Amino acid sequence: MRVLIVDDEPLAREEIRFLLEEAGGMTIVGEGENGFAALELSRELKPDLVFLDIQMPGKNGIEAAREILRLENPPTIIFQTAYDEFALQAFEVHALDYLVKPVSQERLNKTLKRVKTRQPSVEDLERLISRLHAPVQADHKPLPLYAGETIVPLKQQDIIFVEARGREVRIVSNRGEFFYHGTFWQIEEQLTHPDFLHCHRSYIVNISLVERIDLWVNNTFMLRLAGTAEMIPVSRSHIGEFRKRLNL
Repeated sequence: MRVLIVDDEPLAREEIRFLLEEAGGMTIVGEGENGFAALELSRELKPDLVFLDIQMPGKNGIEAAREILRLENPPTIIFQTAYDEFALQAFEVHALDYLVKPVSQERLNKTLKRVKTRQPSVEDLERLISRLHAPVQADHKPLPLYAGETIVPLKQQDIIFVEARGREVRIVSNRGEFFYHGTFWQIEEQLTHPDFLHCHRSYIVNISLVERIDLWVNNTFMLRLAGTAEMIPVSRSHIGEFRKRLNL
């Protein structure tokens, strides 16, 4: 499948390229940085699939998508953005799917599966839009975690970081260390508190607890969090969202 990536942020393009390469089966035929490039490259390269950011200078992704969809044999469009106010507009343009940054590998894989089977995503988009525009709940549900033969209802704000360790999911908190009986992706969906950030394929951190940021190889970071001596990596594919969340 031939893929075009359009985003005005180089790090965001690098992130989606990395995730697509991890998924496999994709040939990335080009990259662009605005809506004008999206239209021109779609005409020139004839991709099967376009990952299109929405908020870009000049011609935004919504405007570009409307013109791309008028091309002969138009590509499938997947919108991606960090801003939820565009969800309804993305839905109106009839994109196959809508990804909210930062995009997880599991979420991307679901989208690619939908692309390959050409299944409509109306219900998924409606659920997404409903979730995006729902009022933020101050009371985030505690997680039932195991400590030996004891179950501890751990408050989300007490979690320092979550680690995928093989088939286990380890949680380090200010109440001790626990193991979650489920997958890494399942616990990510349950972590509704806004301070959590997926910073690496194996780590989710509480960014309100970041005490120190060390520069690491390939312009990545290592984090020191309050309450633990362990250093947590920020991978290349998540560096853009990390910088944005911490105003770096």
